[in-house]
Amino acid sequence: MKKLLAFILALACALSLMACGKKNNDTPDPTPAPDPKPAVTTAEFTHGYVDMALQLPEGWSWETVSDNGSDKTEGIRFYKTADTAVSYTLLCWTGGYGICGTGVTSEELTLANGMKVWQHTEEDTEKGTMVMADIFFEDAPGSYVASPSDTMTTEVWNANRDELLNILGTVQLGRKSVSQQAAMDAAKAQYTGEYDQVYATYDVTSGAWTVSFSKSAAGAKTDRLVVDAAGKVMAAGK
Repeated sequence: MKKLLAFILALACALSLMACGKKNNDTPDPTPAPDPKPAVTTAEFTHGYVDMALQLPEGWSWETVSDNGSDKTEGIRFYKTADTAVSYTLLCWTGGYGICGTGVTSEELTLANGMKVWQHTEEDTEKGTMVMADIFFEDAPGSYVASPSDTMTTEVWNANRDELLNILGTVQLGRKSVSQQAAMDAAKAQYTGEYDQVYATYDVTSGAWTVSFSKSAAGAKTDRLVVDAAGKVMAAGK
């Protein structure tokens, strides 16, 4: 009798353990919460046909800047909130942009958004600083350039250059005007002369492209068509 009672108790314990095990196995493991995505801030500036916007990752701040003096620049200064030594300006040079210097190194780059840029750099090796560190946007509606806001050491430039290029890979420029390619396509559709070269220049004050058609033969004339911000061919000239 005692053996039977012990057997029944042992069987009951075994069934209880099996039930507990089954209950635990049926309970799904909690899914870990995904890592929160870093906050993104849109930095934006528009004045007439000067127009720019870019996405800044968490830890960056920005402000608008302008210089109505001889440089005639305006745009956005963006910088690391915790380290203002890492500071850049994306500017539209409304009076035109150019570079000079015998020690400048130029390299063509393609950003994440597909835009082509020229990186122009020059280093002062004695002082360990960057004399020039400009990122110039090709084929943009205006002369847009990103560069350090102040004198930057070579070490800081090298350490932060890739992050700068990633930010510039989000840039949108000249959203109020048609693209250079669209302007040239519109002009080509109406031009009836012969040409073997075509190029376009942009006037940021009017939002218009001047598309030039020329032949490489000596003495050949150059014809020009003006395409407005909406893509309409407005006028022709010599």
